Amino acid sequence: VYLLGSFHLLPKNYRWYDGKISAAFESADELVMEVHMTPEATAEVQGIFIKNGIFTNEDNLRNHLDDAHYSKMLKYSKKYLRQDEPAVRKMKPWFMAVTLSVMAIMSNGLDPNSGVDKVLEGRAKKRNMTISGLETVNQQMMALINHPMKVQTAMLNDTLDQLDDFKTVMNGYLNAWGSGDEDKINETMIEDIKSDPDLYEALFVKRNENWIPTIERHIHSGKTIFIVVGAGHLAGPDSVVKMLKDRNYKVDKIQ
Repeated sequence: VYLLGSFHLLPKNYRWYDGKISAAFESADELVMEVHMTPEATAEVQGIFIKNGIFTNEDNLRNHLDDAHYSKMLKYSKKYLRQDEPAVRKMKPWFMAVTLSVMAIMSNGLDPNSGVDKVLEGRAKKRNMTISGLETVNQQMMALINHPMKVQTAMLNDTLDQLDDFKTVMNGYLNAWGSGDEDKINETMIEDIKSDPDLYEALFVKRNENWIPTIERHIHSGKTIFIVVGAGHLAGPDSVVKMLKDRNYKVDKIQ
């Protein structure tokens, strides 16, 4: 079983698929992703966003953000979403955070279709490989959105602050990923989230724990399996790698 830490969006023509990575993937019988995004799963995501992303009562973002962050929210909504206050103030904090993040990333030259997951999925389909997931769309989405408003607001505040110097932040993430250095990945991608223990527990610890039984089944399947998950899940004290080692599996870093 191979484990690859993914960067979900990358600049076009960013070179990473070569050497030991390509050799391992070409030898594999099955690709395992966080979620296998079938057309049905994509439609489910859209439904979850619509159902959970908008305030349906009198509440709005003005009630949850301080003046400085509310002004930032309006500024960046205008810049990246081309929308004014009436259209955006009804978005829930988690939805605004995700939407701004994705649009900022794409505006700065990173492409979802160039991300590691998408590239490998395309190659797997060409080879008629089996593709499966470690969790359902609903499980993944609920880990992101099923939080008290205080936690959602902290997520949005952090996103807005990062947008102030977005290129530096994103280059830091990309350089950490490209280095393959687990300590650097942990410091860059994980430590900030730990400032909100509930969010860290939901996004990383619980999901990693939930994935382990499925990964163990793949280990004992007799097949060569290639698993790709966000790089943050493979670094740090609560990583998938650490959990496997704690269960006495031998995990070797090959690149």
